[in-house]
Amino acid sequence: MNSISTLRTINRELAYNSLTDYVGIEIPIDISKSGEEIAEEIKLIVEENLNIKVKSNKSNSIKGTIAKYGLIDINFEIELKAVSNSNNGIQVLKENGWIDKESASEFEDDSVLEDIVTELNENKNYLKVYAVSTNQKEKWFKEKSYLFKQLMNGEKLKPKTNDKIITFKIKDVCITNYSGIWLWKYFYM
Repeated sequence: MNSISTLRTINRELAYNSLTDYVGIEIPIDISKSGEEIAEEIKLIVEENLNIKVKSNKSNSIKGTIAKYGLIDINFEIELKAVSNSNNGIQVLKENGWIDKESASEFEDDSVLEDIVTELNENKNYLKVYAVSTNQKEKWFKEKSYLFKQLMNGEKLKPKTNDKIITFKIKDVCITNYSGIWLWKYFYM
């Protein structure tokens, strides 16, 4: 597929719907639980509050992002069709940090765009949730570096008593048909 054809496909097929009504919801999480248990808790909250049936989750390392950054970034594959204004995929990429007005070198490697089209052709839809700890007085890593050290040592997270239950505040929620849409919007890895 040539670059113009790839861009046209993205513009036509990429769906994105921000769910701003759910931004600000706070979720208390026991971070001593396994990543699977945490994902299941969030899944139940999503299904209950958004009335969306979750098929599965596709997530970054939940425990890793909590331990290192004090955040949750999770994708749930859903049965709901992603609804978006038609023919605005390029604008969606722009709004989510993929295209910089100041730079002309974003996509020197067309394989990145082709990877987006490949995923769009899978006809999957995702609910993405991005939430950060409300317990951050300064920088998470500075105050909670012991959690990251435990993770890097292959240990189970053993948070201090006052760190066991962490409240995460939802900063962004969307329904999309591309799981990597926030790669440049929330670049933390």
